[in-house]
Amino acid sequence: MKIESFEELKLSGSLPSPAGVGMKILQITRNDDYSAEEMGEAIMTDSALTGRILRLANSSMHVGEEPTTTVSESIMRLGGRAVRDLALAFSLVSNRRPGMCRAFDYDRYWSRSLARAVCAQTLSRVTGHGRPEEAYVCGLLGEVGKLALASVFSEEYAEMLERGLETDDELLAAESEAFGINHSEIGECLLGDWGLPDSFAQAVAGFTRSRGMREGEKSIESLANLLRYANVIAESMVASDDVDPRELDQIGTDLERLSAALKMTDEPFLSLCQTCVREWVAWGESLEVATAETDFAEIFKRVAEAREKIAAGIEETKARPAKQVRRSRDTDAMDRIRILAIDDDPVSLRLLTKHLERSGYDVDVATGGKEGLKLALKNSPDIVIADCEMPGFSGLDLCRSLRKTDAGRNMYFLLLTGRDEEELVVTAFDLGVDDFVTKPFVPKILNARIKGGIRLARLQRKVEADKQTMMRQVAELSMLTRKLRTASLTDTLTELPNRRYAFKRLDNEWASACRTERPFALMMLDVDHFKRFNDNYGHDIGDEVLREVGRNVQGALRHGDEVCRIGGEEFLVICQNTDEVIGVKIADRIRRSVEACELDVPGFTEGITISIGIAAYSQGVESVERLLKHADEAVYAAKDAGRNTVCVASIPDEQKRSA
Repeated sequence: MKIESFEELKLSGSLPSPAGVGMKILQITRNDDYSAEEMGEAIMTDSALTGRILRLANSSMHVGEEPTTTVSESIMRLGGRAVRDLALAFSLVSNRRPGMCRAFDYDRYWSRSLARAVCAQTLSRVTGHGRPEEAYVCGLLGEVGKLALASVFSEEYAEMLERGLETDDELLAAESEAFGINHSEIGECLLGDWGLPDSFAQAVAGFTRSRGMREGEKSIESLANLLRYANVIAESMVASDDVDPRELDQIGTDLERLSAALKMTDEPFLSLCQTCVREWVAWGESLEVATAETDFAEIFKRVAEAREKIAAGIEETKARPAKQVRRSRDTDAMDRIRILAIDDDPVSLRLLTKHLERSGYDVDVATGGKEGLKLALKNSPDIVIADCEMPGFSGLDLCRSLRKTDAGRNMYFLLLTGRDEEELVVTAFDLGVDDFVTKPFVPKILNARIKGGIRLARLQRKVEADKQTMMRQVAELSMLTRKLRTASLTDTLTELPNRRYAFKRLDNEWASACRTERPFALMMLDVDHFKRFNDNYGHDIGDEVLREVGRNVQGALRHGDEVCRIGGEEFLVICQNTDEVIGVKIADRIRRSVEACELDVPGFTEGITISIGIAAYSQGVESVERLLKHADEAVYAAKDAGRNTVCVASIPDEQKRSA
């Protein structure tokens, strides 16, 4: 069901995903026969990504080694798989964009994710547990499931976050109820979908299901634990200055538990935390993510002061300011047109910028083609106005490069030029230029040309908004369809599969067994003296008995076995790869589990038992209906034998199928 829900979310087209070079690397590495050279060539097309890979290869974890100067050397040092995973993660960060979930702080999300990544990397290096590069990637993507829900269900998720759910468990439960999947499961599925190792997906799932430090933690035993430990330091780094004393007390408790688990005294632990801060700030500059110069000595001092207040019984008297809920873009900003002006002549650029700003446009400026390309890919302007003649990287070169990217194809490109030769005009339009403005430009003419671009930009925005709305509606419709289908196959009282599901599953098992001769067994379960419970205690207590039986039977089954409620006090268990001998063992385990349960209801003092009848396919019954009938007869035999027992169906030879 988790996979089905994830596939429905993918239909929205809004899930976080690597872009540009990251997507190219994902395509290259889909098969295991890719070469390091191919991946290196893809990485080198993005100068920022190249720099980040080189930075990691030359980081403090490789002190004493010769500095690497090429991507090829970095791949050799870090390993092809590690570089691939890092490139995917970095491209995801680079592709981040403002979102519309009003209660989701996108800047804080990326700041916290980067903090967790560098803390995980540092802890991995210090403790020797795992590989620092892997820890970095997992830390960076640890909460990507939350980002996904904020992207796909922006309005619904905002309402959920504004409810102020107290714990992670409450949030996970609310997500599952609303969307049929939670952020832990989405994160696990996303990492698997991107081709990252299963160990990464399992670590992220384990971390997001249980983040807190528990008393008595001893050591890092898994990658999920490493993320939990790293998160303790990361949360301290991003904590705001106005947290109340009890929150500070919890921060201090978590840090003390972490210090004890790492077997570090105060000074080494403080040094470790400050190392994480330095790495966080440095990586923040590289990835353009907000960070802060956190002082852990000051944090510990504030923790001590908070504990003194708590011990003295001093409560905060001032009202704490409400949490600021901020949108990355307001309505006006969504309607404003952003223009990127590019010219290597400072005077011309200043005149152009002044005119555009006076006309009410938001303007970014670049003094050369390469700088302009970087800004265009980063900020995605609606209109690009570029000088044709620029040294090294001309306006035509810029247009050619932009049209090769997904974002660049949608930008309206105006070329400033003092030339109007026929050959230049033809070449420019072939490369994707939308219009010309001669230099020196006439303001009225420039404004008229820009208005044409504005009409196109607004039309593209509307098309994109309509597309997102349509994809979101498709995802919501799919989710609703799945919920209705699930409801039609679920027993509302016990939340177990119902009779309809049971018989569909039986037909499938029978067909599979006939095809492969793989054995399977049926168990019919009947609650002993159930009518007495209803008569003596009421139907509400009878309902609770059924729920308790269902829980205990489910808990006693193996993975792959399934229990269904088929009516009244009757349950059906379907066991895969099970013959008569194994079936008896499973049935007796179920019987003992139910017998040992105690119903926590005031005034109810009776024990609960069940009778079980078993029929196995390996006996060669001619049809699934006959198999059910024999299991039912075995239940009555168990009741006749005194109840709370297991009986195996006795099938006459003439009813068995010929070999």
